[in-house]
Amino acid sequence: MDRPLAPPVADSRLSRALSASACGTLLLVVPMRLDEMAALLGAALRETVLQAAARQLETALHALQQPATGAEALHRRGDGFLVVLGDASPEHVDTAAHLLLDALEQPMEVAGQRFCLGGCAGRVDFDAQSGHEVATLLRQADLASLEARRLGRGQCVRHEAATTMVAMRRLRAEDTLHRGIDQIRLDLLFEIQADMCTGALTGAVVLPRWTPALGAGLADGGRGWAAVAADAGLMHRLTLMLLHGICRQVRQWRDQGLDVPSLSVDLPAGLWQDRALVSMVLDALVDQGLPGGTLTLLMPGAALSGDADLLRGTLRSLRATGVRVGLARLGDAGPVSLDTLGRLPLDELTLDARVLERLGQRDGTRMAAALIGLGRALGLRVVAEGVRSEEQLDVLRARHCDEFQGPLLSLPVGATTMTQVLMHARVQHRVVLDSSTGTAPGPGTATGAESTRGPAHRTGRVSITAAAG
Repeated sequence: MDRPLAPPVADSRLSRALSASACGTLLLVVPMRLDEMAALLGAALRETVLQAAARQLETALHALQQPATGAEALHRRGDGFLVVLGDASPEHVDTAAHLLLDALEQPMEVAGQRFCLGGCAGRVDFDAQSGHEVATLLRQADLASLEARRLGRGQCVRHEAATTMVAMRRLRAEDTLHRGIDQIRLDLLFEIQADMCTGALTGAVVLPRWTPALGAGLADGGRGWAAVAADAGLMHRLTLMLLHGICRQVRQWRDQGLDVPSLSVDLPAGLWQDRALVSMVLDALVDQGLPGGTLTLLMPGAALSGDADLLRGTLRSLRATGVRVGLARLGDAGPVSLDTLGRLPLDELTLDARVLERLGQRDGTRMAAALIGLGRALGLRVVAEGVRSEEQLDVLRARHCDEFQGPLLSLPVGATTMTQVLMHARVQHRVVLDSSTGTAPGPGTATGAESTRGPAHRTGRVSITAAAG
């Protein structure tokens, strides 16, 4: 658990520093690995580590103490450090933040051990109109630094009114979850996947929609329902609801005689370091009498930063049951080494939609080709997310990408429409042909809501004709 910062304390030196400038910026720099190092080296050395961090920051601060930045002395605040930049331009503030964070990336030595602390920072801009109330500025700096910590090491987040609004929305969502967990309703949307060459239906990605809308409006914080559930200590319960909901839907389709391909679902990074994940998945499958191949579980790149042995054990256990596993959004998963990927028992990789956005550029096409080649070299299926145009599809097909999904094929659809897709695929054996003309229709306008336009409608390239009666 992250140790909370000390509560705001009125500091006369800090007050004078703030009052000395008509406008400026307050930076709160927080070491990221302090708790880890204190646990490894011993709690008695916690203060020693902080003092070493202070020396690194003071060295960087010395380079900033010039009229252009108006940098003041370092002020200690709990486990963090405050710096006031008076009358500095936005460019100089950015420079100061980067230099201070870079300072914490330099190795330090404590008790004969060399390591890097790393850090993040919260930034608050102030002027005569916004006021110089110390307690308010410190509270805003706290909120910004907490958001920076959520985003990860090396991040600097500027406090804005939206920062507080996001934090309050997160708190209200957690409150709603605690008060009405038994009334939470889950609806499933499906984003269809097809074979790149044949157009055959290969699967669908499940997109959970919760009512009330957990995580709604939290996109700025990169949070969503999973993070709200984690904050509330209800991750297991909501994950079980999601897995059981998917398996119940598959059972309904199978009882109708439909051939259901594997359904993919993203699971948050924290679950992949949870020893209970395998039992939760098996519980949902066994409850509906389904084989493991019913599910493909996708993990984000952040899951790779945890215990590697535990992760490999979890992946092996899941695959032993027939469940497929994949790495989601390659190209936006942060740095992933070839050695790491080669050691993981995976079945597929998905290319992030942002990789596809750069396909028109020379370096973007090369990146996509390299990522697809990596997946094929490892014997994995490669799925492209967010395909929007025929041009993107042609480039991906030429690079031997296996499957695709996105607006060109279909926007997310509800369970009723997905049922029609499965019925259509059973007869036509493909999902990218217009059932009436045998040609690929133009992009449609259907969304996750069920269509009300009559017996025949289109969703992207998918053309669905409902049976009479």
